[in-house]
Amino acid sequence: MPHNWEHCFLLHARSFGDTSIIADVFTESSGKVSIMAKGAKNPRSKFFGHLLPFSALRIIVTGKSEMKTLTQIDSNFLSQSVKGPHDLYTYLYVNELMMRLLPKGLPNQELYDLYQNFVELARADAISELDLRVFELDLLDVLGYGINFDTDSKENSEFKDSIIYSYMPEKGFHNAGDVEGFSSKEIAAIKNRTLEGIDKLKLKQLLQVAISACLDGRELSSREFFKKIRI
Repeated sequence: MPHNWEHCFLLHARSFGDTSIIADVFTESSGKVSIMAKGAKNPRSKFFGHLLPFSALRIIVTGKSEMKTLTQIDSNFLSQSVKGPHDLYTYLYVNELMMRLLPKGLPNQELYDLYQNFVELARADAISELDLRVFELDLLDVLGYGINFDTDSKENSEFKDSIIYSYMPEKGFHNAGDVEGFSSKEIAAIKNRTLEGIDKLKLKQLLQVAISACLDGRELSSREFFKKIRI
């Protein structure tokens, strides 16, 4: 990574020893990177109070190993927005997805732009459930896990109006028979990201199944957090 100012988003931070912090950041030019902020928990440190969850940052790091060392942070560039428990959960969930699904050290401008647009939307207003579903769909596409919305996965034919389809992870939609699923119009709407007329629970379950397949069955801790704050 070059030793100049780098735009990034903080995905996760944890304590290291008594005074330092290890953070995972998503940078524009180098992808996901782990950084060591020495002494960042000390109130006298120039890093103190800046490595906050969900922040957009400008930083300078050094080092040739996988773990970089933070040397500078632009305190005037700090940006943070958490409006309430639901938004907090959304940030935790999205950042955990990024942590789990992104390989280290591989830049991806399309993914960086997608994440940046999502954060900017969150700053402007509270994230809606449909906003989150669109992000999940786009994230799967960018990472190469996109759902096939064009053909029946078993028949390799176009979807028919008279048939209800169910989704099978890593394969796609197929004739569900009498099982509850999605019509051809709903599948086309999801492909086009026009989600307003689709049952929210069905849509959520579809994305949960698709994302869980990418995670190899590992549970997301943010979902456990959400269960605790639900009323």
